[in-house]
Amino acid sequence: MARDATKMNKNRFFELYYPYLPSLITIIGAILMAAGLLINDSTARFIGALFAAAGTFWSGHRQIKSSAEARMRNEKILELSEKLREALTGGNSFCYGTLLYAGPGRFLWSFLHVGESPLYDTQVRICDLRKQDQILDTTLHLGTLFPGRSHFDYSGKLNSSIEHGTHIQAFNLFFVARNGSWTQEIRWNEIKGGGIAVANRVIRDGTALNTPLLLQISPDYQGQTPADKAWPAG
Repeated sequence: MARDATKMNKNRFFELYYPYLPSLITIIGAILMAAGLLINDSTARFIGALFAAAGTFWSGHRQIKSSAEARMRNEKILELSEKLREALTGGNSFCYGTLLYAGPGRFLWSFLHVGESPLYDTQVRICDLRKQDQILDTTLHLGTLFPGRSHFDYSGKLNSSIEHGTHIQAFNLFFVARNGSWTQEIRWNEIKGGGIAVANRVIRDGTALNTPLLLQISPDYQGQTPADKAWPAG
């Protein structure tokens, strides 16, 4: 036990005074150089110069290493801060509406989350471009959407029927969340045998049309495609 205590004390002593060793060596070198000058001893001056140079080099090396470690700590802090910001705001995550085909002329909306961070305070306004004279200006409060999950519209606010037989259906969805806003343009047509063929584009507001967050076009979709410009309804 006594030996362990002595060893621990030595380790503590070494850890406490080790950072001062480079300065101590530099001081010793300076003293030797001064003494060599006083007594006109070239050997003392030489040894003093070596000590001073070694102490200065060691001190500079420790400072560089300390600066590098501080820089790494700062980068880590910035990285953690960015992750925290993304966790609080939603980061680059977004969501978009998908259609659940419920039979000829009928469908249900489902909203899918994309990204690593949850979306907070999410709202969506849905516009039926086929009924612009009576725009479906319905706002849904989706709340918080979590990664890997979908959200269904249980509110009953949306009229989930469309005019059966119309060639192309066209909706624009305007999303707003804590991390910004984005727009979804979704078009589809019914196909023989049941089901629908969908074309879908999602763009974050303020970004170029040719850099969408999402672009999906089914092979059976028969309408026009966006081609990096405003997407017509037909």
